[in-house]
Amino acid sequence: MESLNNNNQNRQPKRAISDFAEFLGISMQAVHKQLKNKNITCEKMGNKTYLTFDSSRKLFNFNFKQKKIAVQIVKGGTGKTTTINNIANCANTYGARVLLIDADPQGNLTDANGIDAEQYPVLIDLLKSDATIQQSIVNVSEGLDIIPSRIENVILDNEIVNGRYPLDKLYKNLLGSIEHNYDFICIDCPPTMGQAVTAASLYADTILAPLNPDKFSAKGLKILKQEIDTLNKRFNKKIEYKVFLNKFSGKTILSDKAIMTLISDPELEGKVLSTTVQFAQEIPNITDENKSAFSHLKKSLVRDDFDRLTRELLDISLDLIIKEAKSKNTEDDAILA
Repeated sequence: MESLNNNNQNRQPKRAISDFAEFLGISMQAVHKQLKNKNITCEKMGNKTYLTFDSSRKLFNFNFKQKKIAVQIVKGGTGKTTTINNIANCANTYGARVLLIDADPQGNLTDANGIDAEQYPVLIDLLKSDATIQQSIVNVSEGLDIIPSRIENVILDNEIVNGRYPLDKLYKNLLGSIEHNYDFICIDCPPTMGQAVTAASLYADTILAPLNPDKFSAKGLKILKQEIDTLNKRFNKKIEYKVFLNKFSGKTILSDKAIMTLISDPELEGKVLSTTVQFAQEIPNITDENKSAFSHLKKSLVRDDFDRLTRELLDISLDLIIKEAKSKNTEDDAILA
């Protein structure tokens, strides 16, 4: 596994103590007390103390239920890459080990993490056995890795067909030896419905579909639902999908209509996440800097949205903390004590 040590510190996802105090429903002093009791040393930026992957992992000691998420919809520009990148970074701030997989030949997720994909093997190289899975994994920051992508992945579909790879076992065969190293595996898919996307869908526990408040996104969602129904029948699966409204603006009628459409569609009952992510100029700005909303400590409504989305999607909650404390039967160690 390759490492980007020179840039890791700037890119390392981080959260202020105040964020976690709000999440836990306790005072900042109580969080500091827990940190002291557990001999956890935190870093400082100005007058703000913050936690990163290592300190959060020690503090929360979550036993995450492993999940594999594929983000996709047949519509470009819905925010798939930004969404999965921020979900991964957010989960990392709770102490989760996360693997990002860039399956899009455009390589936007790779670029967003400041990686030159020409230096590393990508999925097509793995499929052709020109590299090992270990060689393809690049360390972005502590607890956060990525398998990058470049334009050569455009022939993935052809290679899968010509090689007669079983779609329902493709990703499992590629990742089986390393998937136990991660709490969450997140795949960024291209806006198509080819063989590679089908393989990712069959591997994932959940397909996440960002829906913009426009009619073209609604059409993309309709195609996605039809494809999932087809795959479920063909492979005898029960693929789960979740939808959320992205690039939401309370100032537009289109956003209101999109919400009403989601709420009123009986086929989407139980599929719509309650969290919406608002439109903000901050998103393209941080993307241009090859960072995420969790690379800084400034106040950010977008970061708050992605935090809520991540916790809802990945089941990161106070209940998980309480459950962990009870299972260990160590009340003195419980973070809420």
